[in-house]
Amino acid sequence: MLNSTGGNISSAMELARLIRAAGMETMIGRSAPYYDNWYEPKEGGACMEACAIAFLGGTHRLAGLKTFNYEFSGRLSFDRLNGTEILKSIGETNLTGEDLLQEQVEIGLFVSFLLEMDVSSEVYAKMASLAPGAKFEPSEQEARDLRIATTVDPEHSWRLDQLASGLVARTGERGEIDGLWAFCYNESFLLARSFSNATEAGEPCSDDFCYSDDDIAAVFNGAKLNVGEMSYPIGHAQTLRDVSVGTKVLVSAVVPRQALESLPAAKLVTISPAADSRAMLAKATILDWKWGSEFDPRIIDLALKNCISD
Repeated sequence: MLNSTGGNISSAMELARLIRAAGMETMIGRSAPYYDNWYEPKEGGACMEACAIAFLGGTHRLAGLKTFNYEFSGRLSFDRLNGTEILKSIGETNLTGEDLLQEQVEIGLFVSFLLEMDVSSEVYAKMASLAPGAKFEPSEQEARDLRIATTVDPEHSWRLDQLASGLVARTGERGEIDGLWAFCYNESFLLARSFSNATEAGEPCSDDFCYSDDDIAAVFNGAKLNVGEMSYPIGHAQTLRDVSVGTKVLVSAVVPRQALESLPAAKLVTISPAADSRAMLAKATILDWKWGSEFDPRIIDLALKNCISD
């Protein structure tokens, strides 16, 4: 996370290459320690001049952050090219032939750097054409078009929703129906799969299968829940219909609290059925879900502290 008013352009280019070599993402904003290696985002944040150059090193470059129900935007600002560091503006006067040659070399190095970072070379043109004291602060659309930012609002794999008297942790963006739910109901901890599609008989359907009540009962009987590399026992499963707007069917299973608490450090959930047959393995896909990256553990923590009750 970057928040700086500037620095040395040459050093910023070197830092950008180190960031890229390490496979790190960059974003603009401010943060405060939360616990362990997690940080809490704060409103504001600016990345200006040399900081904006270092920002380009991220494998993913995020100019803003969306978390819980809040949005944080970061200010990204490029300065006019300065001859005292890496580049000289093509508008400079009184340059000798040697100066002009050096300028061309330095401009070439900077454009080569932009291409190396997979950023449009038009960024150089924008910077070079600035009047003294002016700044290039790309809009969200410009940042995307020039590949300065790979996305403005990163996708977050889990979110919080309110349900009845409590909170539910869910995968996907708001408006997405299909996915996983993690929540507590009275004194039970549940992991559930929501479906937006069902047969006329009310059987939940994924893109590949529809699951009958008998299939669901059979696959959960004696099965293990795999959360990343950890395995947990699964209690009885329940099928509910028309739980919320758009959710045709919700298939939930009682699991240990630790199974839900381990979700943030995992990237997928699967079921290992008791019977290792091809038919049973196909049915076990009912709870398969992959989200690909770790997420903020407070999402699960808040859901478990705000149980749904009768």
